[in-house]
Amino acid sequence: MKINHKPIFWAAFSLVGFIGPLHAQKKVTHQSLYWVRYYGKYKLSDNWGINLEFEDRRFFKDNRQLNAVLPRVAVERKLGAGWAAGAGFTYYTAANPADPTKDVQVTVPELRPHQYLTSGQKIGDLGISHRFQVEERWIHNSSATELTPGYKFQGRFRYQLQAQYPLVKRPTAAGSLAVKAADEILLNFGHSIVANTFDQNRVYVGLNYGISEQVQVELGYLNWFQERSSGDQYYARDNVRLTIYHSIKFY
Repeated sequence: MKINHKPIFWAAFSLVGFIGPLHAQKKVTHQSLYWVRYYGKYKLSDNWGINLEFEDRRFFKDNRQLNAVLPRVAVERKLGAGWAAGAGFTYYTAANPADPTKDVQVTVPELRPHQYLTSGQKIGDLGISHRFQVEERWIHNSSATELTPGYKFQGRFRYQLQAQYPLVKRPTAAGSLAVKAADEILLNFGHSIVANTFDQNRVYVGLNYGISEQVQVELGYLNWFQERSSGDQYYARDNVRLTIYHSIKFY
C-alpha cells in the first residue's frame, strides 16, 4: 500500500508553527541543563521489538537533578509502508522546586502509560520521520514539601517531526556520521487543564556517530520551551543531551 506523506508533512509544519507566538510572552525563566540517556532497541523478530530508555536530567549548577526517567519501556510492531505502532509505560520523577538555587523539597513520581504511531520516508539521502504519541499521566499529589495521598490525571498529546541526513556514509552503522534536526510540540488535555493547553516545545539538533554496528553515540543541543500551570509563566531551557543507542538482535 502506497501512502501519500505530503498531507502529513504540511500538517506537521502547521502544527509546529503554532508555538511561534508563545516565545514572545514575558515572565520567562532561563535555565541550563544536561541530559544523559540510554536508548536500547531490542529486536525480537522482523516485525516485533522492545524499546528501553533511561534518562537523567540535571542542572549544570551544582549538578542538581531535575527529572529522571526510570525507565521508559515500549513494545513496538511494524505495520508496513514505513509505519509502526507501539505501547508502553514510563516511571518518571520530578524534583521540586524546579530551581537549581534551591534544595530539593519533594520528589514527585509519575506513572505514564503511552501509545504511539510512527511513520518514516526517504527523499534521496534525507530521512524524515513523524511520531504521534498520547500519554496518560498519573501524577502523585504533593504539597511544596511532601507527597500527599492520591494521584491526579493529566493527558498529553505529542507530535515530533525529525529529519536525518548522512554526512559520512558507511556500509554499516560503524563509522557513519549523520546530522539530526527535530521539532516536537506537546499539548495537555484533561479536566485539570485550565490555562496551559500548550505544554512545551522542543527543538533539537545533534550529531550521531556509529561506534559499531550495535552502538551509536549522539551529542546534541535541545531548546526546551515550557509553559507553567499559571499560563503566563514559562521556562526557556538550554540543554546538552548525550545519548547512547544500543541495538540487539535476538533472532
